[in-house]
Amino acid sequence: MKAIPNMMDADLTGKIVLVRMDHNVVKKGKIKDPMRIDATIPTLLHIFKKGGLPILMSHVGRPLDKKTGKIEISEHDSATPIVEYLNQKLMLNGLAVELPADGNDGIKDLKPLKAATKELKAGKWDYLYLPNTRWFRGEEAKDGAADDFAKALASYAELYINDAFGSWQPHASTYHITQYLPSFAGLLMQKELQNLVKVFEPQRPLVAVVAGSKFDTKIGPLSALIEIADHLVLGGVIYNAYLAAKYGFKISGLSEEDIELARKFI
Repeated sequence: MKAIPNMMDADLTGKIVLVRMDHNVVKKGKIKDPMRIDATIPTLLHIFKKGGLPILMSHVGRPLDKKTGKIEISEHDSATPIVEYLNQKLMLNGLAVELPADGNDGIKDLKPLKAATKELKAGKWDYLYLPNTRWFRGEEAKDGAADDFAKALASYAELYINDAFGSWQPHASTYHITQYLPSFAGLLMQKELQNLVKVFEPQRPLVAVVAGSKFDTKIGPLSALIEIADHLVLGGVIYNAYLAAKYGFKISGLSEEDIELARKFI
């Protein structure tokens, strides 16, 4: 942990801080469970306490159609409900930044963010919240577009804080961005990293409980956990995929990809 740059050691006074959080809790335009948002509130409050001016961002859902390569921009995957929740819970004045979008290519023009950051510095807003990061073509790109997007984001901030332990994929807003800004771990990120010790140096018996909506994002951790855990308990869609693969059950809501991955896991 000593090797991880800590946000508490950073000078945030008067600086615009780009913060990546894991607020992926919106389903069809509504927050189903605010637990992930609540878990990041200490980081947000400490940024305020240290005099920082936060620009928050998170991915929501999976708006990219892998078959067509198109990004669907919909109110169902908007970050606006998250801003409304934070404003109400903490009595803040936050802005869900609106940016011009292309329905086929995703949001690609960050220039209007310049005016919003000026208002942030002037005290009109307590914080800004960017649109769903997965609405940007560069966010999940495998080519130079990821660096271009990260570089564009970095041009509006002076520091970067990652508090999104759950968003482990090396995307533009979690990985590439660290090449362009001084980067620090948020309070939740530090807590999650400390909890990893309980996995790598566990008390016995170790029971691992893993649930989720997609097998493709869980098969790596599952393959590791089955080697070190005494018992592995599955839940959610990945359990359904396991049942379908092992016993031939037909269960609605499963993709062939999930079932095939479950077969490999078995």
